[in-house]
Amino acid sequence: MKIKSLIEIDYLSILEINGKGSSDLLQGQITSDMEKVSGNSCALGAICNIKGRVISSFIVSKNPSKEDSFFLISHYQVLQNTKEVLEKYRPFYKCSMEINNEYNFFGMKEEDLTTDFPETDLNYSFQNYESFFRLHYLNKRFHLIASKSTEIEGYTISSDMDPWKLDEIKCQNLDVNPDIIEKYTPHELGYHLTSRIDFEKGCYTGQEIVARMHYRAKKLPTISVKTTKKRVKPFDEVFDLEGKSMGVILSNARSDDSTSCLLSLNKNFSDQELDL
Repeated sequence: MKIKSLIEIDYLSILEINGKGSSDLLQGQITSDMEKVSGNSCALGAICNIKGRVISSFIVSKNPSKEDSFFLISHYQVLQNTKEVLEKYRPFYKCSMEINNEYNFFGMKEEDLTTDFPETDLNYSFQNYESFFRLHYLNKRFHLIASKSTEIEGYTISSDMDPWKLDEIKCQNLDVNPDIIEKYTPHELGYHLTSRIDFEKGCYTGQEIVARMHYRAKKLPTISVKTTKKRVKPFDEVFDLEGKSMGVILSNARSDDSTSCLLSLNKNFSDQELDL
């Protein structure tokens, strides 16, 4: 019998926003459209500073246990910055916010999810179950499971994050971590390609700069996935064969004897070979 496993995603936590004004608060500050967040759909989002650089990124969902309550799910350290930003505007809305550390997060393969939980509806990106809720985005192989329990019956827990990271890289997704807060624009992180930026919604902090770059820049950063035999690490610089700087490695993960990398390539890149 094949043993099924979950990947423990131990860096994730929740910023919980409660109250009648919580949706309006978020709508005015984050890059995603709160009207697209419902009882069966979540959204990717981010917060930018006034210069259009990314402070934090997260998944936005409803709180399955409360009315007028929303979850921002992200790196636990990044959520502290997110809370500090939103606290500036909170007094103008009828809402409160707090860090919620009650949930444990796991990556579950879609084939295991649909086999063991037949009530799963893959048309929903957010779904509440009896003992957990799940989130899904960007057609990833893994679904994100949030449970108040440290285990799910019938599954072992794995601490090997590489399969989760590989899935994120293939889908060109990057979460902001504490080392890159306010260092990159959404386009440099590929957020215009992964629905984190909703260009049809109203204003949010930094929106004018982000929109100007999107619609007026002669060339946007290129987001690419490459493999290498070299040992590399996130935010190493990338060069072409002539030694000219082409950009940076946003994230990487090992698979067998190679490393998959998510690259952010600058305006110097014109599809030439890279020194990887």
